[in-house]
Amino acid sequence: VSQAAVAVPARLPAPPSPEEIAGPHLKWAEREAARLLDEHLRQIDEFFDHTSRHTPEFAERALSWGSKWRLVADHLPFTKGDRHRAFIRAQFEQHLFTPAQLSDLVEQVVASHLAHLDSLESEMLVRIRTDVADFPEAYPIAQLDQSSLDAQYDEALAQVLTAAASSVRSDVGTLLVSEIAGEVLTQVALKLGVSAGILTTGAASSWATFGVGLVVGLIVDQIVSWVWDRYADPVGSLSSQLDRKLDEMRGLIVEGSDDVQGLRWRLETYADERARVREAAVLAILRETSKE
Repeated sequence: VSQAAVAVPARLPAPPSPEEIAGPHLKWAEREAARLLDEHLRQIDEFFDHTSRHTPEFAERALSWGSKWRLVADHLPFTKGDRHRAFIRAQFEQHLFTPAQLSDLVEQVVASHLAHLDSLESEMLVRIRTDVADFPEAYPIAQLDQSSLDAQYDEALAQVLTAAASSVRSDVGTLLVSEIAGEVLTQVALKLGVSAGILTTGAASSWATFGVGLVVGLIVDQIVSWVWDRYADPVGSLSSQLDRKLDEMRGLIVEGSDDVQGLRWRLETYADERARVREAAVLAILRETSKE
């Protein structure tokens, strides 16, 4: 008697490990973070490029008869004094930039970058979900829906942050933005060796405003002394001198130096720590889901 063959279901191969699933997506997120950083820092270059187009206008006002008259008047007896510095400061802010404009720009760059890190993580989760959706239905991880993945990621991220007592935050808080921007601007000011002279009087209490006041104060201080030590030099020479000083400021803000941690270093450090937290959170989700 012939015996009917009994079909034995094929054994499914082992699913990819959480590391294999997450690896390409985590690397994509790191590459995107680096690309976004370059894109955001370019805003500061554009700001200073725009500013440099107006240095001749400022130089003309700094060398004008009205400027010279105020300098002389400051040294006359029974006068209030400091009119020349106030005039130079006003011209600087009118033709180039104010402390608030530079401070706002740096904070905007930081806030935009941190917000985009959150956005790319959301996109990374979509990519992971799309990837595992093609797995056989017998794999528990294939049943993971997007809303569940998002919720589990937020929960895992919070647990990792709490366990590590990390300074990386899962939201873009104004405190973190102001802290990064303010520390950079203050370090730049200290590097340039400026005292809290012209622009810091009456400045707001935030470190960001204080730091940028120091930075702009340095520019005005140097222009005041340079113009009146070499008052016969043409406007073009003064404009070139100012362009070099502004370029030095831009370099310190963006790239830093041996003793100044610029925006690039600080945001890369943040991104590196965030990447470690991101990896731990994603792998925790995939390992837990794979066991179901």
